[in-house]
Amino acid sequence: MEIPKAPRLAVVLSGGGARAAYQAGVLAAIADMLPAARPLPFRIVCGTSAGAINAGAIAAGARHFRAATHALCDIWSRLHVHDIYRSDAAHLVASGGRWFSSMLPGLGHRRPRSLLDNAPLAELLTREIRFNAIHDAIDSRLLDALTVTASSYTTGLSVSFCTAGPDIAMWQRAQRVGIRTDIRVPHLVASTAIPFVFAPMRIGDEYFGDGAVRQVAPTAPALHLGADRILVIGAARASEDADAPRGGPSPSVAQIGGHVLSSIFTDALGTDLEKVRLINIAVGHIGEERLAARKVPMWNVQLIAVAPSTPLEDIALEHVGELPRAMRILLGSLGGTREGGSGLLSYLLFEQGFMRRLIAEGRRDAEAKRDELLAFFDGAL
Repeated sequence: MEIPKAPRLAVVLSGGGARAAYQAGVLAAIADMLPAARPLPFRIVCGTSAGAINAGAIAAGARHFRAATHALCDIWSRLHVHDIYRSDAAHLVASGGRWFSSMLPGLGHRRPRSLLDNAPLAELLTREIRFNAIHDAIDSRLLDALTVTASSYTTGLSVSFCTAGPDIAMWQRAQRVGIRTDIRVPHLVASTAIPFVFAPMRIGDEYFGDGAVRQVAPTAPALHLGADRILVIGAARASEDADAPRGGPSPSVAQIGGHVLSSIFTDALGTDLEKVRLINIAVGHIGEERLAARKVPMWNVQLIAVAPSTPLEDIALEHVGELPRAMRILLGSLGGTREGGSGLLSYLLFEQGFMRRLIAEGRRDAEAKRDELLAFFDGAL
């Protein structure tokens, strides 16, 4: 008698800057639905941009999923802006001066690399994530693979850095590639480096930035690694601007910036999820013999997505007063502290009140999908 193959579960954590605190709340709620002492329920963990931080944290805590998610919520709930990037007035004034001088003939000898300095983020990741524990989880077969995706400014490829067992094969496609490596702080910093906001990170001979920029298929790493059940946790609503009023004044710099970031973090994800659903329909109409004969494998993928039910930019406006005064002035000058421009604010507002509210929102949205989530894990634990 043939023994049924156990489902291979994956979690895909997308980007969203400060909004990724929402994902921590979703993960903690899921952990509380499962037996208290169980290990990580996902064989494959994939993270992009700020989602890479959450991915690294739960992979490192694979031995005890609930403890790892609660610790992750604790990290997010203790954050201040200065834990992620320098926000003091002296640095912001100096950064603004470099940008201004770079636009004047003869004064641009020191080209600015970014608006903000995210050196504190690297220090935070070094303190909070036990990267050696990721290898222990793989060696103990609690985890098959962890991927962190970044965009190469050198080659233009979407690169998924992958820490996995020796039997896991890497991949190469037209716009994306999987590279086996030992994931450490630089890979997470690279994946979270929002263009213009944070500087590119050099890894080897290449420079990398935010993984969401060139990632046309966010679920692809999980599929390449053989997942047949995928949980996608987003950090933004796919149709945030659908009900926005028409007309009005010209958009502010912050409104344009928030629109661009929202497009980067949500458009590809929504399109990719729809593509997976269409493939599932096609698989249902193809016989098993024809599927087995295909050179490119196809299989039905159980897919579930959790995303904010409330506009997070509206919540950000309620907490704008928590920002350091210098950052508040900077964002205010760009239109980022009033309605319409708060999208950009929501990506940069790493402050306790906002973080805790997002964690609570994530928990609430996960609880609303309790039955669907428990069905997702059924037969796989």
